[in-house]
Amino acid sequence: MADEKTPDEGGAEMAGQWVAELAEKVMVNGVGPITGSATWAEDRLSRRQGAEYRAPGEDQRRSPQDMKDDIDAVVARLIKESVAAAGAQGFITGLGGLLTASVTIPANVAASFAVNMRMAGAIAHLRGWDIRDPHARTVAMMLAIGMSTQRVLAAFGVKAGQKFGEQMIKKIPITMIRAINKKAGTHLVAKYGTQRAAITLAKGIPILGGLVGGAVDAGATAVIGRATDKAMRGDTLRAEEPK
Repeated sequence: MADEKTPDEGGAEMAGQWVAELAEKVMVNGVGPITGSATWAEDRLSRRQGAEYRAPGEDQRRSPQDMKDDIDAVVARLIKESVAAAGAQGFITGLGGLLTASVTIPANVAASFAVNMRMAGAIAHLRGWDIRDPHARTVAMMLAIGMSTQRVLAAFGVKAGQKFGEQMIKKIPITMIRAINKKAGTHLVAKYGTQRAAITLAKGIPILGGLVGGAVDAGATAVIGRATDKAMRGDTLRAEEPK
């Protein structure tokens, strides 16, 4: 029948739905010991600013542009904290049961996504994006799972050299977000979605004692953090792409 999907297509759709739900859970509400992105970002910003801090919505709250120096410093701290969390295999693996996937993605990989998603959402929030909006959240999600800035821009129809911003992507009908999420699902299926890949990843990291796995996760998180910050600032220049 015309509406039947191949196993790969079905897997990509399931993965896309799962990762979008994970992004909403992690960025907006938090999961387990991880607080939501905005809550985490505001806590670190308040520590930075002290008595000068004003919460979102307060009249004296300064714009992200006016707080650039503080935000730059906080973003650097968020990335540093996320790199440390990504390198702590025990912490990441402990999140596995809270992040059940309907696709064959190992628990430690799903937990790594959660760490990176919280970081990406926090960076987006500080740079002035509304992560409660599915458009903004989808951009952060795609960057958090390791998709290059160029692929994310292409998914939203942004041409090279265009200024990338939240108002631009909000023009995209919400009905198209599902199709864009499927692109993220295709990325996940291609990288982790086969049973063989899942078994290899699940068994390989413990064999290496967690040391190599932790270093790889930490390195990827650092790259993702820098790429996300570039994208959320509207920088469409070539960004680093996780390997």
